Amino acid sequence: MTDSDAAAVTDVVVSDGADTGAAAGTAAARARRAAMLTALAAIAPLCVVGVVLTAHSWWEGLIVAVGLVLALGVLRQWSLDGYSRGAVFTLAFTGVNWLVAALSAASPITFVPFALIGSLLVSARPRHRRVWVGALAVVVATSGAAALLPRPPTLTLAGQYVLLPLLGTLFVAGVIVVSEYAWVVVRRLERAREAERELAVAHERMRFAGDLHDIHGHSLHVIKLKAAYAQGLVRGGGEDATATAVAELGEIRGLVDDALARTRELAHARHRLNLTAELENTRRLGEAAGITVEIHHDPGAAPAHPLLAQVLREATTNLLRHARPSTVRITTSATRVEITNDGVAPAADAGPELRGLARLRDRLAAAGGDLDVTTTPTTFTVAARLASPGAGRRGDGAARPTGGGDHDRR
Repeated sequence: MTDSDAAAVTDVVVSDGADTGAAAGTAAARARRAAMLTALAAIAPLCVVGVVLTAHSWWEGLIVAVGLVLALGVLRQWSLDGYSRGAVFTLAFTGVNWLVAALSAASPITFVPFALIGSLLVSARPRHRRVWVGALAVVVATSGAAALLPRPPTLTLAGQYVLLPLLGTLFVAGVIVVSEYAWVVVRRLERAREAERELAVAHERMRFAGDLHDIHGHSLHVIKLKAAYAQGLVRGGGEDATATAVAELGEIRGLVDDALARTRELAHARHRLNLTAELENTRRLGEAAGITVEIHHDPGAAPAHPLLAQVLREATTNLLRHARPSTVRITTSATRVEITNDGVAPAADAGPELRGLARLRDRLAAAGGDLDVTTTPTTFTVAARLASPGAGRRGDGAARPTGGGDHDRR
């Protein structure tokens, strides 16, 4: 077996777990950003309008702005796994700020940073969350009630510094809880997809190991018996024994050649690849990875060369490992296959990432075809062509040398 064949076997059995983890991390980051933007879009406009309507001077607006900047800093640390001590300090600071604002009858919107940071911290406690949200709303409203101490209580004052903060805190907490719930759902779905991908890789490893055992198990056992028999003949001496031993050694060599040919065939999956089956396999893998797969294929067309199916499998492996596509478009015919994805993939001159395609390019060239890799700012395309469906089929087929006897059985 050549070095390229050994590399092909290695590519089959080694999965790129780091890329899978990176894909999951990217999806989690997108979900986190979506939750942050949702919270900001729901809270920020109302807060700005409230400051404009209730602030009596520029410094009241400045105090609210400082509190919102601090709250934004905690929001950027938004995590499903807890917060640092700095977030607790910021909560205490904005709480004191709200209490002072209530005592001085400053803008009642000053409660928003306190409520926002408190909601973020409360959302990190999934158990008894409703109780924690209710307690937060009561604390905010009670702090606002300090506005009634140095001045005569009125309905207007109570509405501005007690009722508005109470309802506003419940609204802010509701936005945070709903956004975080959506985030949790996305993370669970991504983990399920990651588990499905890992199971698919494990299944492929088991299949490959079984095929490899079928190829080598019988052959190695026969080689062992024949080698022991030839060894005994050589020790016994005599022309007839020597001639028989030479014949046995010849059969052993045939067995080794046969095993190498089958291993090479397995590495390139020539003995079982079919373009229609690979198209369906690509569709299933895309669905598992959350990718839209568009297939343009005529089922009634002439059977395609196995090399085209191999190109499709290699391109699918590459885009799952090294790209982050949302859509993959596949166009096939009896003599051509083209795979285009809109993700970020390796450049056409990349080394290790495209070595499989480089080997396929050589095999296609030997079969009278060609393979092109084209990149644009938004797409990555692999296109393979053959002169005719049967071009090079004999030269690239699965013919296997045999060593005689029943050792050719799998």
